[in-house]
Amino acid sequence: MPRYHGTPNGNIQFTAEEETIWNAREQAWNDDAPNRKLNYIKQIRLEKLIETDWWVLRGNMSTAQSNYRQALRDIPSTYSESDYDSLLARNENGELTHTVWSKPE
Repeated sequence: MPRYHGTPNGNIQFTAEEETIWNAREQAWNDDAPNRKLNYIKQIRLEKLIETDWWVLRGNMSTAQSNYRQALRDIPSTYSESDYDSLLARNENGELTHTVWSKPE
């Protein structure tokens, strides 16, 4: 399907060169999706670690709390690209659903 530039004088179809450039940029964007997902996962992980830093500071962290924080730190090595969508899955309330995000009591 052809692409167009919107101009005040109407739509003008892309040239073959513009189509090639657009397709290359679109392919590069799609190819980089795993990196964007991993960066987002790392951002969430950092937020979860910051939320629980007080556990460490109080000095008597439970085994479950220690394991939770370690599991968060291990995310990049424990999960592969094929797991990224499940790590980012959310329920109807917008809450992350993967068990790695479940904070112990």
